[in-house]
Amino acid sequence: MVYEIISEGECCISRFRFWHIVLLLLLSSVFFLQGYQSCWANSDSDGLFSASVVKVIDGDTIEVKHLGKKLRVRLWGIDTPEWQQPFSHNAREFTRHHVQGRQVELQPKAWDKYGRLVAMVEVGGRSLNEDLLLEGMAWVHIYYCKEPICREWRQVEKEARSARRGLWQDNNPVPPWKWKQGHR
Repeated sequence: MVYEIISEGECCISRFRFWHIVLLLLLSSVFFLQGYQSCWANSDSDGLFSASVVKVIDGDTIEVKHLGKKLRVRLWGIDTPEWQQPFSHNAREFTRHHVQGRQVELQPKAWDKYGRLVAMVEVGGRSLNEDLLLEGMAWVHIYYCKEPICREWRQVEKEARSARRGLWQDNNPVPPWKWKQGHR
């Protein structure tokens, strides 16, 4: 067997480089995340903050600008039809009509796996999330809407279904989470 002899100085340099890299990675992460956390700067105690809507991606996803930074926001607790589904364009237009270019209040709930802020969105004192349900443009999301307000929203969805508003004009609309399973 051949052993390589490493002097005490070389060993310490290697350890120094390792910890130097770890420290740089940690600091980089902090600065990267600080950009997202700045969205909550100057907000009240429950995390609510204002932003202006610069783009509507689809019925349940918007892009906002806050403190000079753009941020994608996914509406919490609901799901609108996917692009190829009936009423997807209607849901997008409904959202665009209500928020495009306007100031909205965001109540953050979480971050999703795509890096979007998941939030309740209010405009003019009304919940956009709930208004989409009321007009029959969305479903209450069965996997993610687990808070007490979700019971109220299920009732709003039921009323839109009974009145055959929006996507409930179809006899058997398919929720997006089921539709995606058949179209991957």
